[in-house]
Amino acid sequence: MVRPRAENYEERRLELLDAAASMFAEKGFDGASMAQIASSCGVSKALLYHYYKSKEELLYSMLLSHCLLLVRTGEEAVAKAGRTFVGSDQDKARAQLDSLVRSLMQLYIESRDKHVVLLNNLHALPQEQQLEIKQLEKNLVGIIKGLLKELKPGATDAVRTALAMYLMGAVNWTYTWFKSDGPVSHDEYASLATSTFLHGIEEG
Repeated sequence: MVRPRAENYEERRLELLDAAASMFAEKGFDGASMAQIASSCGVSKALLYHYYKSKEELLYSMLLSHCLLLVRTGEEAVAKAGRTFVGSDQDKARAQLDSLVRSLMQLYIESRDKHVVLLNNLHALPQEQQLEIKQLEKNLVGIIKGLLKELKPGATDAVRTALAMYLMGAVNWTYTWFKSDGPVSHDEYASLATSTFLHGIEEG
């Protein structure tokens, strides 16, 4: 007989993902065990295996949900800024880019552990799952490239890709040094990164 799902099944799955993200970010995928993850969440290892059949499945679920959220956040930020902005198409694209960077910075702060795991432990997944995650990352880069078509219409696709990757790098790796309670807020940094990206350091 199949064991029925509890009413809080999905909520508990998310709690376990958060606990695993903290453990993976601290110890790395290879250094964290299912027993440690279960203990940090206050459940038995048997119960953890009820939700996730393996450590690899847990990692995959974590990174897939995180990247889906990244893409959805990017799409919604661009769409919202586009609906509310009044002005030229190029100015609208600037506002959309600013909204995108702000939203991503906020998400990275809220989901720091998962982002660290994404950048450092993706290689632990099977190749097929890695490609699925990487495609979602490409989708996020594609959102930036779409804005660059308006902001830099004369650029080749290769140049727009390079610029999009450059901007993503400026945001992705802030976890190595950025402190949410530091002298620069995430909004201020988002504005600085966007302005510098668009205008260069002399004008930014």
